[in-house]
Amino acid sequence: MRKITGLVLFAALFLLKTSEAQTVIRGTVHDQNSKESIPAVSVTVEGKRDGDYTDDKGRFHFSVAYPLPLSLKISSIGYETRHVQVSSANEQLNIELKPAASMGEEVVVSASRSEQKKLTSPVTIEQISNKEIIRSPQLNYYDMIQGLKGVDVTVSSIGFTSVTTRGFNTSGNTNFTQIVDGMDNQMPGLNFALGSAIGLTQLDVDNIEILSGASSALYGSRGLNGTMVMTGKDPFKYQGLSVQITQGMNHLKNAGSGDPVSPSPYYDWTIRYAKKINDKLAFKINAQYTQAKDWVATDSTNKNGPGNQYTDPNYNGVNIYGGATSTDINPFLQGALAENPALAPIINPLVANGPNYVARTGYPEYGYLDNNATIFKANAELRYKIRPRLEAIFSGTYGTGSVVYTNDTRYQLKNFKVGQYRVELKADNWFFRAYTTQENSGHTLVAGPTAQLMNEAWKPSYDPNTGDGWYPQYTGALLGALAAGASQQSAFWQARQFADAGMPAIGSAQFNHLKDSISSTPITSGGTEFLDRSKLYNAEFQYNFSQMIPFMSVIAGANYRLYHLNSKGTLFADGDGPINVNEYSAYVQLAKKLIDNKLTLSASGRYDKNTLFTQPRFTTRVSAVYELVKENYIRFSYQNAYSFPSNIQSLQSTLNGYNSYSSGGSSRLLNGTYQFNQYAPYTLASVQSYQQSGDPAALQKFYYNDIKPQSVNAFELGYSSLIGKRVLIDVLGYYGTWQDFIGYTDVANTPGTQDVTAFKDHSTYVQYNIAFNGGQTVTTYGFAASASVDLSKNFLVKANYFSDYMQNRNNSQVNNFNTPHYHINFEFSNTGFGNGKRWSFNTAMRYKPAFFYVRTYAIVHDKRNAFVFPGRIRIQFLFNSNQ
Repeated sequence: MRKITGLVLFAALFLLKTSEAQTVIRGTVHDQNSKESIPAVSVTVEGKRDGDYTDDKGRFHFSVAYPLPLSLKISSIGYETRHVQVSSANEQLNIELKPAASMGEEVVVSASRSEQKKLTSPVTIEQISNKEIIRSPQLNYYDMIQGLKGVDVTVSSIGFTSVTTRGFNTSGNTNFTQIVDGMDNQMPGLNFALGSAIGLTQLDVDNIEILSGASSALYGSRGLNGTMVMTGKDPFKYQGLSVQITQGMNHLKNAGSGDPVSPSPYYDWTIRYAKKINDKLAFKINAQYTQAKDWVATDSTNKNGPGNQYTDPNYNGVNIYGGATSTDINPFLQGALAENPALAPIINPLVANGPNYVARTGYPEYGYLDNNATIFKANAELRYKIRPRLEAIFSGTYGTGSVVYTNDTRYQLKNFKVGQYRVELKADNWFFRAYTTQENSGHTLVAGPTAQLMNEAWKPSYDPNTGDGWYPQYTGALLGALAAGASQQSAFWQARQFADAGMPAIGSAQFNHLKDSISSTPITSGGTEFLDRSKLYNAEFQYNFSQMIPFMSVIAGANYRLYHLNSKGTLFADGDGPINVNEYSAYVQLAKKLIDNKLTLSASGRYDKNTLFTQPRFTTRVSAVYELVKENYIRFSYQNAYSFPSNIQSLQSTLNGYNSYSSGGSSRLLNGTYQFNQYAPYTLASVQSYQQSGDPAALQKFYYNDIKPQSVNAFELGYSSLIGKRVLIDVLGYYGTWQDFIGYTDVANTPGTQDVTAFKDHSTYVQYNIAFNGGQTVTTYGFAASASVDLSKNFLVKANYFSDYMQNRNNSQVNNFNTPHYHINFEFSNTGFGNGKRWSFNTAMRYKPAFFYVRTYAIVHDKRNAFVFPGRIRIQFLFNSNQ
């Protein structure tokens, strides 16, 4: 007992002695011109890690154990760095920083996994800072991204934006990596990021960096089209309470817009609070809530031909759901003729002209899908400095909401939930990070197949037990109208009106009951509901050996990832239990400066192994950056990148006994590397030839091999220059060759298969959509140029132009190369003017020409030139209080 008491007293005396030895350094930092306090300024002891960041009132204070006097380094982007001597522990420092041109001083990390000036990056990289986000006229930082050089986006709905570079994009891009605070924020099951639903809140973004093109050598699989690295604000650096309220209006109708929604408000509320408890402990909390009415799809274009709902019996509108159910009514006509030969003068001319396809009547989107969009996300983070050079980080992020999402059909995502949870140890030269992503698909309504099954529920297309159904009734009414002397077009319309008798009206109790019951029944039980509860677990370690190897920069790391796929058979063949997919990775990067530090050579290599594929993948990157004259750099890089097929492409799934996944149109998505050919698929073109000829010999087998990872070899040559600290330019050209390119195609199985689209005759078929590797080499190339000009007095002009092209595409594949031939972006802003520099503004203009947007099952021509000129005036009020 005495020993324990003695140890406690000794520890207390030691802590007391330590605290007595600590010297507190405190002060404030102001702008030399405006005299306003400057937040987030770095104040450190020269040559040490000890220090602090100024808070929202420009104050700093920290303790050191070094004897006085000592020197402080005070630095911030946009100001000249100062060095201040401290000779007294009781001194209250009042430091003023002189504004300075910051152009060309931007520091990036993601290009080489280490800090470097953006000008000296070996590859093309774009950046957005938190100051740019604050003064941007866009609604959120995802809208800002599409104004960057070489970056394109697909906006599927409010809150669901898909990012890419260099051409390839879809509503869910699996070949573009999004990393948030070191965490890959892809959905574990589908392998693409769910827009901003699980990203950073608007007030918590420190910076965004986007690597254009291939980046697998540093960031692994799915880095074919680029990588976006988003970093949240450090609570030690950015402190205080911030609130942002954004309100606007959407659905402002133009003549001929067809928008059925009245003008409606857009609301966004964001709050952030961060506090440094002491020199060791800090925390932050964030929350953001967005509410609006999503856009309503109103394209009534007939997917089956040139006619409309009144002129084409087989009408199937793009955004009219249910019309994908279609069949040839000739067998019904021939059956009627067999029963009543007197109908021959009416029936024979119809049958003689070939198949007579008739589609079921569909529902328009307005009133069918709920376009009330809501997104809520929250984040909490705790940081503890174990010692000045070692920090522990604990964070949790949660997102939920409801939006309408566009892909092959429209998806109403209701009450989806995604969570990411992280623990990290971070030192100067190493880090260890572990995190998990957990998703819950909530209640998802798939517009196309849900409407088809609703039609079958209120009136079957054909009931073989009774011989009755929508198509027999349609056929009988058609013959009656023709016998009464109606024109063929009028008779077809009268027949539809008769067969549609009893069809539930949108919004009726019967309609809502059918929609809710079908969309809440799992796919495996005959409904359309997904039950995705997949999880991702990831652990990563990286070490920088540069201090141990002084003549060269060496960074190495390893990564382990586990996909725990759990869809209960609705996405994957996991009805008997979850499927585990493992990935193992290791990487190394070497860099060396030569010729008086004017030339920097670097090389990176990465090994990846996925348990679904026998062969591992090796990727490399080599680059050279040479300083021609001061602040003028030329860069060259070669990168080899690859992508394992997404989990849904790699694994088969089941639906009603078929190796398929109901995707919402007349097609189904057929996945997997297993036993595909047992379903005897045929090419779609041959099936249509068979429809016209009725000759089974017209069908040709589509031979399918196991899907393989795709890869690209990319070359880039670029030049960047800073002229007079006022003009920053960057130009580049790139060229890439793709192997084993993954695209999609339509096939169909043996005619006569029983299905919702197959009723009485043997000329119907079941259509599927599969992912497969194209045989030829696909090439992509493009160029880009940008310029930023500091006009002084805080006025800034930015402009960029870029273009992407594709050659040697496989015409049998849907390749998702969705990009116009060129983009033009322009910005004009002022970061602070007037009394106290409190006023600021920014105006952005974007232009891109019309282009064909290609996605699975459909090719859509965007007939509109995209031209937007958003502007916003931001009024800022500052309140200061003295403690």
